[in-house]
Amino acid sequence: MQIIPVIDIRNGIAVRAVAGERNRYQAIQSCLTPSAEPAVVLRALDAAFHCSSCYVADLDAIERQQINRCTIAEMSRIGVSLIVDAGTVAREQIDDLLDLGVKQVVLSSESVANLSELDSLVRDFDPSSLIFSIDLKHGQLLAKDIAWQDKAPLELAGMVLGLGLSQIIVLDLAAVGTGHGIPTLQLCRQIQQLYDSATIISGGGVQSRDCLTQASDAGLDGLLIASALHDGRLTAEDLMEWLNYTSRGQE
Repeated sequence: MQIIPVIDIRNGIAVRAVAGERNRYQAIQSCLTPSAEPAVVLRALDAAFHCSSCYVADLDAIERQQINRCTIAEMSRIGVSLIVDAGTVAREQIDDLLDLGVKQVVLSSESVANLSELDSLVRDFDPSSLIFSIDLKHGQLLAKDIAWQDKAPLELAGMVLGLGLSQIIVLDLAAVGTGHGIPTLQLCRQIQQLYDSATIISGGGVQSRDCLTQASDAGLDGLLIASALHDGRLTAEDLMEWLNYTSRGQE
């Protein structure tokens, strides 16, 4: 299972996300760096955890279609593969992000108003450059598409994977930054059991090394973590010890 640090950007700076209440997000305070500049935060995360990927939520783009283009371009030059949610809904936006050096563009249930258009997007782009996010709040699907607002998250997962996308994120925004544990694990288990070739990423609420074990046991391929890394609840030594432990268990 890959550990994927998260950086949320709002008003051009890195912020701490808590429970999806975006109007209350404040500039990040991290034990890794005194800066809230997103590129500096990414460098600090990379120096501490040697991360191969980083998930970036550009809230300015998601909320107001004001993408932090220069910031994302600067971050992409650091050498860490970026998975970026910028509220993307159209081909031109995908092209723009890929041109900035983004490795994977997130298409999310929260942002895409017509999920029937996913089929054409998957045909137009290399599916490996796209990742779909099933967004939840308190376990309920967050869908901008009116036709999907009363549907079950598992049904949406089946539709998306059936189109040829093999990578999905399952994220409950109400858990983000709370440290109360990962509430999506049962849903992720169900998806993994039904679609064993899918790459599944989740996160939100990570508190300790126990959460890493629980996520791995649920079949996750990637785990999104932000607050626990910046607060020092999970250190590089913790992650190395956990990776060594799981490697021994697989022998």
